[in-house]
Amino acid sequence: MSDPVHVLVVRAAGLPWALPMDGVEQTFGMLGRRIHDVAGVPLLIFRGQSLELLDLASALGQPCDGEPPEAAVIVWAGGRRHAFSVQELVGQLVLERSPLPSFVRSRFCSGAVIDASDEIIPVLEPGVVAGAWDAAGDRSFGFTEIQQSALLEIANIGSGNAATALSQMLGKPVEVHYAEALLATLAEAADRAGASASQSAVVDTPVAGDGGKVLLLFPEGAGDQLCELFGTSLKDEMGRSTLSEVGNILASSYLNAIVEMTGLALEPAPPEIEIDLLGLVVE
Repeated sequence: MSDPVHVLVVRAAGLPWALPMDGVEQTFGMLGRRIHDVAGVPLLIFRGQSLELLDLASALGQPCDGEPPEAAVIVWAGGRRHAFSVQELVGQLVLERSPLPSFVRSRFCSGAVIDASDEIIPVLEPGVVAGAWDAAGDRSFGFTEIQQSALLEIANIGSGNAATALSQMLGKPVEVHYAEALLATLAEAADRAGASASQSAVVDTPVAGDGGKVLLLFPEGAGDQLCELFGTSLKDEMGRSTLSEVGNILASSYLNAIVEMTGLALEPAPPEIEIDLLGLVVE
């Protein structure tokens, strides 16, 4: 089973590698770029932020040829910006991603794409490459299969409740896909939340008493589309207020489903709305 993926193909250690464009914020040449050495760590200044310049070949355990990197890629990984230095920027491609055979599978890769010349290019997990989280080892985090199934069922019922509430507000049918329950570290969850480099609207509803958060994410354009259905725009205060209220109602509907099933006291606090790069909001 394959799925299309938009990637940036780079070359490191003489080999091609694919970085998902969802997390790529910017690329630039290294010629004339100042690299700061702080206690032996190379740092790059990007938009007022100091980032460690990580050699991609070294991070992947590949032998380096000693040639200085020609380019750098700013990527979002594990909820933070990282700078990867590479030999060459090959270009952007939209290709079908397929799983790698088990005997060549690596913890750094989420699959592979095949380009027009039939070259197999591994698709990297930037968060793993940067050391933000580890794809190997026990992925259950101590939860039994029954507990994982229960989390998935709660997610499905909560999503259904929220979709029903949105449908009633809009006076239109709202369809939802099956939910996915992901057990992960916070760093991995940040990578799975959506396209980190995209402009997004996020409604953050805290649960009182340190009970967690309900995050409602609207990827690029989706927040504006929803506001338009209510006759307003995300560009003005009324639109932001509308989206915040929608988020509050949906979060409350989701939490009510959990309360009915578990008896837990989950009280939503007033929500906040942020509009920025999804990576910056999650960070």
